[in-house]
Amino acid sequence: MLIFLYGSLRDPVLLGQIAGDPRIGQTIRPARLAGWTRVHIGAWNARYASVTRSPHHVVEGFVARITAQARPRLIAYEGSSYEFRRVRADVDGRQRMVGIWVARSVTRRTWTEPTDPARVRMERSATRHA
Repeated sequence: MLIFLYGSLRDPVLLGQIAGDPRIGQTIRPARLAGWTRVHIGAWNARYASVTRSPHHVVEGFVARITAQARPRLIAYEGSSYEFRRVRADVDGRQRMVGIWVARSVTRRTWTEPTDPARVRMERSATRHA
């Protein structure tokens, strides 16, 4: 199963650690989620991200192929504040069905930090989810 990553799990090392299999981090590749925007989670002082539907926006992220054994570990990491959904994302120039964790409560405050892959490791200490 492919999952769309837009937060701290974009870091392949962290993804492999959380999933319990470092090989999963090696499956990461760029992806785009059209019609969504990355936002802050509402009512939390911490810097946690989610996505929400938003026409004319695109979330730049990654997809990774996860195993059946990794999925419960990732669900536990995301916690009960997030729900797992299936959405379409652009992967390798094709539309693919992917899984994504979306927070149950979000704000409309757009996530303004750069999403450049080179900054993923720096964001890791400040961001926790997906």
